[in-house]
Amino acid sequence: MKQDTIKPDPIPTPQQRRRRFWFPLVCILIAFLLTEAGARLLKLGPPVYAPRRFEPAGGVPFTAINVGGKPLLAYQPDSVFASVYDPSGDRRGYLGADGRVVYRINSLGFRGPPVAIDKPEDGFRVLCLGDSITFGEGVHEEHTFPARLQGLLADALPTRRVEVINAGVQAHGTIEQERMFFARGLPLNPDVVILQFFLNDAMAMEETIRQNEAVTREYDLSWPGRVSRIWEIVERRRHAARLQREYSEATRRSFESAGWDACRESIRRMAAVCRGQEIRLVVVIFPILWDLDAVYPFEDLHAKVAQACSDAGCESLDLLDVYRGTAASTLWVHPTDHHPNELAHRLAAERLSRYLLKSH
Repeated sequence: MKQDTIKPDPIPTPQQRRRRFWFPLVCILIAFLLTEAGARLLKLGPPVYAPRRFEPAGGVPFTAINVGGKPLLAYQPDSVFASVYDPSGDRRGYLGADGRVVYRINSLGFRGPPVAIDKPEDGFRVLCLGDSITFGEGVHEEHTFPARLQGLLADALPTRRVEVINAGVQAHGTIEQERMFFARGLPLNPDVVILQFFLNDAMAMEETIRQNEAVTREYDLSWPGRVSRIWEIVERRRHAARLQREYSEATRRSFESAGWDACRESIRRMAAVCRGQEIRLVVVIFPILWDLDAVYPFEDLHAKVAQACSDAGCESLDLLDVYRGTAASTLWVHPTDHHPNELAHRLAAERLSRYLLKSH
């Protein structure tokens, strides 16, 4: 019986070896080019907008005032400046054709109309201390929560002359807000002080400014990102995720720092002075506008702030539930600026008005 033999595979020729090597690579390249063309044709990926800028002169008209022998950042009195956003990112049509929001600073260095030092006999004054949120960065003056709060309180208290004073200053934290309170707030004889707290308040001002600049600065793509749309999409998303991760980590670290201890001391000192002068102090906690319709990652930090207020003997109002369940991007001023927009300010004013009037 004849036995079958197994013939060995023929040795590939050099031409066959080259074909086996290059064919998969060519297929991959063709697939990539088709994907690249599709991404460009369909305009996939996040849109890219010009970063926000300040005018005139590209900056904010800050000055320094002397408080207890130390300089405190404040606005130049009787000045006007503006934020200018890329109008193509203004889906709400709120910012106008030129994307401009104008800020009017009065003689006290506060945003808004003139304020007399002496309170009228029938006056009811609310002083709002805070940072760029209270100031209303990216929001027209009449739509900021202090301005809206004034309208709501005036309607509810027709026998009183209601004044809500916007003493918010960009980049201020709780420590700076306390100093502003003693320097320019107490002489106004307020009936209520609203101390707006944001979760980066325990950061050093320099770190806050650095973080904000990192978010708003135009991102410089690598050369592959400038050539390939697919690479650009991946690179921009990784960059945004890295910035968000760094901001989250810096925020959490700040609650374990001497800065947080100083914040609690500032709240405690303000609460003690307000009690002594029969001024109502309410700390209003604004959430970071991320993951409001998912698992919000900073709820434990809100609880720490509320506990600090309780320990200091003052009231606190957490606005997290006002915004919970809302897509965060619908509350942003602009895709390049995640400050609360006019809707977020209106919701804050309505909640704060109900809270103040309930126990008035």
